[in-house]
Parts: sequence; C-alpha cells; structure tokens
Amino acid sequence: ATVMMPATIEREDIKIGGPAILDRPEQRKTDDPVKERKGMGHEAWEVRIYNDGLNTREHVARSLVQVTGMTEMTAYQTMMQAHQNGIAVVGRWVYEVAEMYHDALRSNGIICDIVPVDEES
Repeated sequence: ATVMMPATIEREDIKIGGPAILDRPEQRKTDDPVKERKGMGHEAWEVRIYNDGLNTREHVARSLVQVTGMTEMTAYQTMMQAHQNGIAVVGRWVYEVAEMYHDALRSNGIICDIVPVDEES
C-alpha cells in the first residue's frame, strides 16, 4: 500500500518569541499638567439619553447595561425616566469616559448627548 504524505511548502524559517522592541514614547514637558488635562474645560460630563420612539425600551435598557455596566434595575429606571420625561441622565464621568459611553450608545442607535456639568450647581 502506498502512503500519501501531505505536501510541504519550502519557506524561510520564521523566528517566534523574540523580544519586542518598542520606541520609547516622547515625553512632552509641560509647566502645568493639570491645566493641560483640562483641555475640555470641565472635569464632569453628563451623558443623557432621549426618548426617540424608535428603539424598544428593552433595547435601550440592555444597551445601558452593556455599555456602562450599570445594573439592570438602574438601566430600567433610567430608560423609564427617558420614556416618561423625554430625557434622562445616564451618569456623570470625566470627559474621556463620558465620550466613550456616548459613542457606544450612539453606535447602538440610542439618541444621546454629552454635556459639561457646572460644578457650582
């Protein structure tokens, strides 16, 4: 009986597992790192959702849980507030986090915005 062997392809040896070499990121010197960090002007930002008549209440609540990690009960209460009042505050975060949640909710089809919060109020 003839034994069939799989065909082999000649190729160069590839080295795997060597150390990765990364360039050190450039360090920018700044006189006041706090001032630079406040590029968006405010430390607290609110993400708000709106009742749109397009998304089901279940979809809105599920998106809130998946995007922000809030509990199902909190998500349901937030969704109902938007459903009954037309608008609801999802939460308050630093700008980068609020922007991330806002973008993720929008990609789920949720109508929302992001607004700075006046700390004095």
